[in-house]
Amino acid sequence: MLIIPVIDLMGGKVVHARGGQREQYLPIKSQLTSSVYPHAVIKQLLTWFSFPVIYIADLDAIENGSIDKAFYLQLHTLFPQLTIWLDAGIRNLDDWLIWHELPNIKPVLGSESLEDEDLLGELQKTEFILSLDFRKGSLLGHYDLLEHSDLWPDTIIVMSLDSVGSEAGPDKQLLKKINELKPEAKLMAAGGVRGEEDLLDLAGIGTNGALVASALHKGKLSVNAIRQIMN
Repeated sequence: MLIIPVIDLMGGKVVHARGGQREQYLPIKSQLTSSVYPHAVIKQLLTWFSFPVIYIADLDAIENGSIDKAFYLQLHTLFPQLTIWLDAGIRNLDDWLIWHELPNIKPVLGSESLEDEDLLGELQKTEFILSLDFRKGSLLGHYDLLEHSDLWPDTIIVMSLDSVGSEAGPDKQLLKKINELKPEAKLMAAGGVRGEEDLLDLAGIGTNGALVASALHKGKLSVNAIRQIMN
């Protein structure tokens, strides 16, 4: 099972995401790092455990289309072995073309941002990740995406925004629902992971990975637990 740390960026700082209420996000307070600046946070996170993949939600790009390619090129220079799953609010093919050729970046198409549903069909021969973003049980964006699972890529993030940063636990029923729509897909749970027990429960229902932030920064996951679960 793949464990993927989450970095939420806003205004040049790493913030603590909670419930998708972005106007209320504050800089992180973490047991793993004393910094709120992304380069330092990522360095200290990877020093603590050599994660092969991290997920970055670039909230400035998602909210207002702010683009900083130089920042991601610098990340590649500093962390050349790291793969970054990047949600930068891709809306259409023009947005996709901005990000897809950056080294070590795997663009994430979030249903919340996606305006051109036909883009999924256009990208069938490329490598991308689809994030199905839910709030209060409803898909954000084009609801008929759920009716076209044949266009989904191999890797799907099931994002429960209500559970992000909460102590509610993962939405396992939602994961089961998406798994029924495309059983062969690799499902990544996002939102609500509280610690090792939740990760083991997710593995038990066949989830292939999980995006985590709060559990890491609150010290709810040990290096040994991560290593055992990932192996």
